[in-house]
Amino acid sequence: MLNKLLVLFIILFGFESYSQQNAEYMGTIKLNDTSYISYKIAFELENDRISGYSLTDLGGSHETKSIVKGTYNKDTKEFKFHEEHIIYTKSPIVQDDFCFVHFSGKVRDVHDIEEIEGSFEGRYTDGEKCIDGEIRMASIQKLIKKAEKMDKKIQRTNKVEAEVKKKINLVKSLDTLSMNIIANDENLNILTKDQVVEFTIFDAGKEDGDMIDLIINGEHYFKDFTVTKEKKVITLKLKEKQTKIEVIALNVGTSAPNTVKIQFKDSRNFVSTLTNLKEGEKAAVTIVKQ
Repeated sequence: MLNKLLVLFIILFGFESYSQQNAEYMGTIKLNDTSYISYKIAFELENDRISGYSLTDLGGSHETKSIVKGTYNKDTKEFKFHEEHIIYTKSPIVQDDFCFVHFSGKVRDVHDIEEIEGSFEGRYTDGEKCIDGEIRMASIQKLIKKAEKMDKKIQRTNKVEAEVKKKINLVKSLDTLSMNIIANDENLNILTKDQVVEFTIFDAGKEDGDMIDLIINGEHYFKDFTVTKEKKVITLKLKEKQTKIEVIALNVGTSAPNTVKIQFKDSRNFVSTLTNLKEGEKAAVTIVKQ
């Protein structure tokens, strides 16, 4: 429900003129079947080359992060980017079945984009066409400013009940979307081409006695382990096609929920995620060797 509310907020309030220097945008993609999906892109420009990443279905059960590459022609003002391959996904869809965004449009200045809007083509990794749609995005800074105004307006109005007001915080919700949280029974698939990777766990917030079991490919690696700020770095040699790492919450410490910061690193990518679990719940990360 919260994710749908934020998508609606982005659609309604995300598109006014705004000068933006940092190339980071959030909005929606609308598929031809009229469904809306939250979408984010962040990129850097070196000469005429664009490189960065995209996030699809932020905070949703199919959240996916992909490598983005593209070009900008300062003479024709043509701005192009395409998703190239998956870094991670919560979806069970495999790489060959994933529909990647290919966008082409015109912007006055890639360093000062007011908004990114237009049609895109969807293509599989082999170039075959899949579902097309439309993109509408605005700068994250502008969305935050809009969210701050909306939060103040909601708190001042008498049309919203006090208990409802306590639960609404659009600014905090926008921040949460960028955190890559793994909830109960969710699995984050991370794709890698490396034979050896690093996996790190620690408490990124206040130490409150969160205890977990850490299971790797069905075997306990840590049992009755109290998570602290001290980082536990695990070097994994990927012998199997898939290496599944499960985190089981044994309690919620002194402050619910049970949260464990998880970081993954290989020679090309760095993925940071956070568990959000009640006692007895579990979440998983599966490292998929390509």
